[in-house]
Amino acid sequence: VCIADMMKSLLGGQDLLGDGLRFALVGAGNTLFTLLVFQLLLFWLSPLVAYYLSWAIGLAVLLVVFPRYVFKGSTATVWRAASTVAIYLASLLIGGVLLSALTAIGMNPRFGILIAIGFTTLFNFAASRLVYRLIRRQPA
Repeated sequence: VCIADMMKSLLGGQDLLGDGLRFALVGAGNTLFTLLVFQLLLFWLSPLVAYYLSWAIGLAVLLVVFPRYVFKGSTATVWRAASTVAIYLASLLIGGVLLSALTAIGMNPRFGILIAIGFTTLFNFAASRLVYRLIRRQPA
């Protein structure tokens, strides 16, 4: 019971730790989901088309899940959805540039991708938390 109460307390709040833990859990689940979608799409589509389509489907999932489960207490708005799309498009670009730079200086891409994923995950969390928690945009 004590561990369950502790987990509820950690995962239930709107503080940095609670948001971070939910972001990590939802992100891991969404990654597995989009990987499954990618694998299924490979039966019908080219790898690149399957990659981009599964990435877009994963992003659509985040647009629903972020305000409801990750950043609890926030509301879904068009501005937040557009901001989330922009964040993840920027992240895709940043990750590609970082991976290219790391491989250009001789790093094995099998290791470089781990650095790129780690960096973009931190970027995604910080930027998303800014949008869903810290910026209180007033309706026009």
